[in-house]
Amino acid sequence: MSANMLTFDDVQVGRKHCLERTITASDVDAFGKLSGDLNPLHMDEEFAARTPFKRRVVHGLLTGALVSTTHTQLTGPGFAYVGQELKFLGPVFIGDTLNVQVTVVGKKDAKRVLILDTVVSRQTGEKVLAGLSALKELRFA
Repeated sequence: MSANMLTFDDVQVGRKHCLERTITASDVDAFGKLSGDLNPLHMDEEFAARTPFKRRVVHGLLTGALVSTTHTQLTGPGFAYVGQELKFLGPVFIGDTLNVQVTVVGKKDAKRVLILDTVVSRQTGEKVLAGLSALKELRFA
């Protein structure tokens, strides 16, 4: 096994990891094209300027995708992402610097599943996303 690949038994309740990332227009454009979500609220500056937000809004699931990145950094590649509950608490805008924090809050021993608290905040400290996620340990031949 890889030295950076933790097992279920290696990961203790309370273990946490943080990721910081500034969202760019290129990130939003690429995510829109990849996902097919070309809603002009995300993709068109002129359209977005006429909305209550006054500017382009980052796709909620782009913010959510950073949670997955943080999971892998926390555990290494030995777990599969098997569940997620997300609450979008506020908009994210291009240029926002996000702090993604995941914390192991529980373990289901019988199924080898980790339960993680997920919080994403912008540079002002305002929470923009919160939820719980589940990671299941992979079994290797």
